[in-house]
Amino acid sequence: MLQMERFYAERVKDMRGSDIRDAFKLTEEPGIISFAGGFPTPESFPVDLFQEVFQKLFVEDYSGLQYGPTEGLDALRRELALQLTAEGAPCSSENIIITNGSQQALDLVCKVLLDPGDYVLVEEPSYVGALNAIGNYQGRKIAIPVDEHGLRLDIMANRLKDLASKGQHPKFIYTIPNFQNPTGVTLSLERRRGLLDLAREYDILIVEDNPYGEISFGQEPVPHIKTMDDEGRVIYLGSFSKILSPGVRVGWMAANEVLIRKIAVAKQGTDLCSTTLGMKVALETLRSGKLQAHIESLRILYRRRRDIMLRALAAYMPEGVHWTRPEGGFFIWLTLPSYIDTKAMLPFAIAEQKVAYVSGIGFHVDGTGQNTIRLAYSQAAEEDIEEGIRRLARVIRERIEMAM
Repeated sequence: MLQMERFYAERVKDMRGSDIRDAFKLTEEPGIISFAGGFPTPESFPVDLFQEVFQKLFVEDYSGLQYGPTEGLDALRRELALQLTAEGAPCSSENIIITNGSQQALDLVCKVLLDPGDYVLVEEPSYVGALNAIGNYQGRKIAIPVDEHGLRLDIMANRLKDLASKGQHPKFIYTIPNFQNPTGVTLSLERRRGLLDLAREYDILIVEDNPYGEISFGQEPVPHIKTMDDEGRVIYLGSFSKILSPGVRVGWMAANEVLIRKIAVAKQGTDLCSTTLGMKVALETLRSGKLQAHIESLRILYRRRRDIMLRALAAYMPEGVHWTRPEGGFFIWLTLPSYIDTKAMLPFAIAEQKVAYVSGIGFHVDGTGQNTIRLAYSQAAEEDIEEGIRRLARVIRERIEMAM
């Protein structure tokens, strides 16, 4: 048998699989209530709107079946530029590139910006897909803890000062400021301003990833960091995956137009162009004026699921377990007593109680977070959420009692 490992590039050593994707394999057995996948619920898909759009698309125009420009359809880029401008971050279509979901945007940012050994500041815990993208290009991740208000800027300032004293210069800070994956917390307005101040002081870029921002539960939205940026220092990522459908595979990046041109060159070597059909669907839903009404329905849907989970956590979780209270998005973050290993506990939760989750270890840079859990309330059926939390609480209570 040929030993393929000897042909691998050096960077493959830093590639790691996703604990989230691995967890999906454990949830295929019937009867399991899963809080593992941060997927939109199929109930959220606007099927009627899709049918209307597809009927319109193929009456006279078949261009959705053809290759498209690497940067994306200009009409869609203009619509997104108008949207971002209305939200307080003036830009043109030249500042926008369409990607196959925001995950590809992350990959392209790392491909263009990172040399092996470059430093990147990341939230701790942080989105697994971003950690993997940085690792794939041999970036060195520096973890900055988050609390209930987001990134700890005091710790970040100290780390940046220490790095500067050693002549080390990070390329960018990666943040999900709205309803963060995995914790659900939101970066406060004061810290958004402070983050940009630190980026200016130490001359680093900010990658602002905002896949969940539209799914807010009633509070006044906090302005994008991009709205405070007058230098082109902020790279803003958006996506239709959570507000329309992951299957359309349409994400986008807004950035300095010089960087966008270089990103486009990198993208040509990756896929030539994003899905033209998906872009057409996204464009037509924006033009129809019906997308905003759909987003309002999503806010109601997911707020209801969050409320069910929060009530169940309060009712069933034993003393010593703490959790976040997100104001939007898909996730709640549990912190258990320090002596509980949630990754080791997962097979027992599945086998004995038929409930699944994602251990928090994979969201941490250094393998810590063994006593944490990410719960997604987005995909589980409403009628299953309370029972799933009840089952999970039983497993946790047993572990606490075993340790006493």
